[in-house]
Amino acid sequence: MDTELLQTFSILAHTKNFSKTAEIQHVVQSTITIRIHALERVLGKQLFVRNKQKVELSEAGILFLPYAERMLQIYEESRFKITAMESFEARLVIGSVDSIWRNMLLPVLKEFLIRYPQVSLKAHTNHSAEVIQLLVDGVIDIAFVYQPPRIRRFEVFVCHEDDFVLVVHPNHPLAKRAFISIEELAKINLLYHNWSGVFSKWMEEVLPPNQLFQLQIDPASMILSLVKEGLGPALLTRASAAKELVNKTIVEIPLVGKPLPPVWKTYLVVHRTKLTEPAIMNWCHLMSQHNLELKSVMMS
Repeated sequence: MDTELLQTFSILAHTKNFSKTAEIQHVVQSTITIRIHALERVLGKQLFVRNKQKVELSEAGILFLPYAERMLQIYEESRFKITAMESFEARLVIGSVDSIWRNMLLPVLKEFLIRYPQVSLKAHTNHSAEVIQLLVDGVIDIAFVYQPPRIRRFEVFVCHEDDFVLVVHPNHPLAKRAFISIEELAKINLLYHNWSGVFSKWMEEVLPPNQLFQLQIDPASMILSLVKEGLGPALLTRASAAKELVNKTIVEIPLVGKPLPPVWKTYLVVHRTKLTEPAIMNWCHLMSQHNLELKSVMMS
């Protein structure tokens, strides 16, 4: 399928405007119309519902959009890999959640760049589910996620375990408390970041149904910034708050009672056939030197 048609479809799906899409792609508006009609002929379905006021995706268009964008990602990654062969001995593509990059992997990445200049390295950042999808599609080689896939062709390792801490600014009224019980969490107006996975299940246990907070936000780094400004308490992983806890710009309030927060695990996921590739082996070796030991996980 012509990638130019897919690119036009993707842009129009987001802009919902033929003239703006034409401007982005540096073509006349009639060209956009011709490309969309051509793609609709190939698929045998109408992708957009058009009227005088706006353009909206049809049911077929909504269904096709994620596949079109994945095809474009795969195409772009294959093109980059072919290009990299001309200047580098190998190419390594890593996908990770933003907080894992910042709290764990940045030192590894820096050292990898210094030690292995012959390897072209590309970093993707997204949520766990999107990172795993990129791994399944072959766009990335290694995934770092909080929720591992249960797919047999992938090897899963735990590379870090962490705990959740309740933190506040030192001048916040709650900072004077010796501890806070789990039962009290429902009464505290948290600056809330949903870490998902086992964290979400734990919160469902300790909070009433449909609990709302004044602020729910993503990414976690924004929550940390607000806590440092004294705007409220938050539940963060110890790794994400480690520097601030050491510098005492925030303080921890111990949690007591049951159920206590779960252990928060970070997983490395890689296709089994790629485990012996030199670039991947070198990356994993550097992780161990940064105290990120890999422990194999048997997925049921």
